[in-house]
Order: sequence, then C-alpha cells, then structure tokens
Amino acid sequence: MHLLIRLALVVAGLVGGAAPALAHAAEAPAIGWSWDPPILASLAVAALGYAAGAARLHRRLDDNQVIRPWQMAAYGTGLAMLFVVLVSPIDAVAEQLFWVHMVQHLALLLAAAPLLVMGRPAIAFLWAFGPKGRRRVGRLWGGLGCGRAVGALMHRVLVWLLFCGAFIVWHFPGPYQAALRDEGLHTIEHLCFLVTALMFWSIVIEPSGRRRLDYGATIVFVATAAILSGLPGALIALAPRPLYPIHAAGDAAWGLSLLEDQQLAGIVMWIPGGVVYIVAVAWLFLKWLEQGERRRPLVRRAILPALALCLLPLLLGGCNEDDSASPIGNARRGAALIQSYGCGGCHTIPGIGNADGLVGPPLDRMGRRIYIAGLLRNIPDNMIFWLRQPQSVVPGNAMPDMGLSESDARDVAAYLYTLQ
Repeated sequence: MHLLIRLALVVAGLVGGAAPALAHAAEAPAIGWSWDPPILASLAVAALGYAAGAARLHRRLDDNQVIRPWQMAAYGTGLAMLFVVLVSPIDAVAEQLFWVHMVQHLALLLAAAPLLVMGRPAIAFLWAFGPKGRRRVGRLWGGLGCGRAVGALMHRVLVWLLFCGAFIVWHFPGPYQAALRDEGLHTIEHLCFLVTALMFWSIVIEPSGRRRLDYGATIVFVATAAILSGLPGALIALAPRPLYPIHAAGDAAWGLSLLEDQQLAGIVMWIPGGVVYIVAVAWLFLKWLEQGERRRPLVRRAILPALALCLLPLLLGGCNEDDSASPIGNARRGAALIQSYGCGGCHTIPGIGNADGLVGPPLDRMGRRIYIAGLLRNIPDNMIFWLRQPQSVVPGNAMPDMGLSESDARDVAAYLYTLQ
C-alpha cells in the first residue's frame, strides 16, 4: 500500500508537469521537452511522407481504398505516441525513474510499433513518389536484391529471436546502465526496440499480402514471445536487492527507494506488457476462427441430409444447365480468355493448359486470398481494376497492361474466383 501511495504521488507530479515534490535530499534534474532535431526530423519525414502517399493513392485509385481511414488513424496515433514518449517530459523522467523508463520501452515495443504497422506505411511511402520515382524504386529494389534480403531478414524464426533477444539483452543491468550513460548507445537501444518491434508486429498483423504464418502458428509466435518477454519483468520485480544503482539519484529526488522503483518497473514489464500480448492472442484466435468458418462448408444439421434426399430429383434435373455463369462474369469464357492472352506464360494457373509460367506468382486459390498484388483488397471490383490497369496500381511491376475490356476482365475475374 505504501508503494502504491508513492506511485500515485509520482504520477500526480508527472501529470502536473511539476518538479518532483517528494525530494528529500538531492535536487532532481530539470524536467522539460526533449527537442532533439534528429528525432523531430524523423517524425516529420514519417508524417509528411505517409500523408503524401496516402493522398496520392486516394486520388489515383478513387474508391479502391488501399489504405482505409482507420488505418491512417492508427498510423497517426502511432506517430503521436512516439512523439509523446521520445519528446515530451516523459523522456526526461525516464532517465530518472526506472519504472517510467519501462513505460517508455513498452510504448515503443507494444503500442507505437503495432499501430504503425496497421497503417500499411510501406505502401504509403512508395506512393509518396511520382510514377517515375516508383519505377526507379522498383528497379533499385530488384536490382540490388533488396527483396531477397528483406525476405531473409523477415524469416519468422529470425524475427522472433531478434525481438525477444533485443528486449532481454537491453534489460540486463550492464547494457541498460551503459545506454543511460551514453546518449549514442541509448539511441541505438531505442532503434533496436522500434525496428525489431516493427518486424515482429508485421508478421503478427500482416497488413499486406499473404500471411507468413497462419493464425494458429502466429498464436504460438506471440505466446512464446510473451512468456520470454515477461520473464525479465518477473525477475526484476521479485529480486531481493537493487540491480540498477544508476537510478539512485532520481529515485531519491522522487522519494522512492531503489528497490521500490525496481519493483514498480518489474510490475510494469510483467503485467501491462502481458495484457497487450493477451489481447493480441485473443485477436489472432478470433481471426483463426473466422478463417475456419470461411473455409468450412456450412454446418449441416440432422434434417439437411433427409431434405437433400427429398430434393434429389429436382437437383438432378438441373445438372445439364451451364454452371459457368456467376454474378461477376462468365467463368468458362474467362478460362478461354486466359488461354488466348497467354497468361500461362507468366503464371501457373490450375485448369488452364500449359499454364506453368514462373514469372509471376501462382494463381492457385486466388479466390481465397485476402489481397491482390499486396495492395488491393480481394473483392471483384478491385480484381477487375487490377486486370485492366495493373501498371496504375504498381508502376513498373512485371504484369503488363493487356488492354482488357470491362467485359473480358469480368469474365477472367469470374474464372479466377473459381480457384478455391
């Protein structure tokens, strides 16, 4: 109870922006805003680049929302959180109090990073360039082998090791206190947290393209990270003696003992951090169930087999009807169009003769995919738009504009949606 009262007084001092009112011995360092030019410049570039790309996407693709309003809001909230924890007085207090420093770290790892990932920043930054600029970026990306390098770095095992390793190593007393003594090392520490967290949450949320891990495996990915990340907090909270003497002056100024501050820091790492992981696992579980419902045939109750037997003559009576029509277009004609346009020279396409090309991705299960070209939601209107104007969506990509009419694109889309 005594510790909670101390905590309440400290929080009151932080919210009020006052100097430490609990000082008994040494005078506390001044609390002010950290107007660090590199941080401010980075945040400004991140905000302006994203805004420019999102605006261009909205103008160019009109109603085909690649980045939705809620995703823009998530990205803006993530940037605002970075500003608060790195520029506001919280940054100054974090150097004095261990538990506030842990709040700052968790905000970088478990709040700002997933919010930024939700905003699909890679797409927005690409579209911040004009058409020529996007083509240059595409050529450089392919020519320098950046795609292969990023693919290797984003391997799920490596990302898990980097994320958990950075969290654990930087919270050992030695590296942690060394970072507080050296501003350059402190910057590297924060960059390690933010970059590895962006990698980690990109795999968990997967805002664009195919998932690297299905939802069941991602639950294990997050749960194991939660267990390993919670371990340092538990050990710090339960330690019988102070492990971080560097905070001695700051704790004295705020009226806390080293051990009290350390216990608060461990609790912050252990409990609030664990709640974020629990929420992530719950969301993944719901998405997993939702995916299972989409893939599972409709549940048949006991009466349905009997009803099917009763209707069997009627069902058989319609067997000779043309089943190639769909609300989108004529799938049978779409298959013929795919053959005539030579799409099989670039793609492997089930049901199309000699369609075994390796230039583009295979089109099996196209009807189940979430995104088209990693950008557009996989809905019929977006599929038709992509088939007719692929270079408008991703300038410089390997798929040429084939000059399909609206009717032809509808029929090709109808066939692609039969690939389940």
